Amino acid sequence: MSCCKLPKIDLDSGVYIAVFHLAEALNISAGKLGRFRFRQGVYFYAGSAQRNLSARLERHGKKEKPLRWHIDYLSSRADMLGAITIAGPRERECELAKKLAGMFEPAAPGFGASDCRCGGHLFYTPQLP
Repeated sequence: MSCCKLPKIDLDSGVYIAVFHLAEALNISAGKLGRFRFRQGVYFYAGSAQRNLSARLERHGKKEKPLRWHIDYLSSRADMLGAITIAGPRERECELAKKLAGMFEPAAPGFGASDCRCGGHLFYTPQLP
């Protein structure tokens, strides 16, 4: 389950949900946020890009990259299955995270939420619903 190249999208900015599959449980360091135990399964990440949304999603699909954002630490080890993009302001990223929190387990406290008050933007389920 590997994503090599995502189709180009017309949307240059907006919010998204990126979906990843981790084939085996791993302990992963997420930079200053610390180490987390990621279980085998599917992860949903709520994010945003104010420009170059296609490039951001393509970056998430690459394994080799400088580790800059929290999600880079997971996406460099997991396979990206795809993404859902939505036009809208950056603030909708937190709305997406709240919706995901109602559907899936939080995966790592504070993950992806260093610039907001959310508990985290990464969620887990053992398998696709």
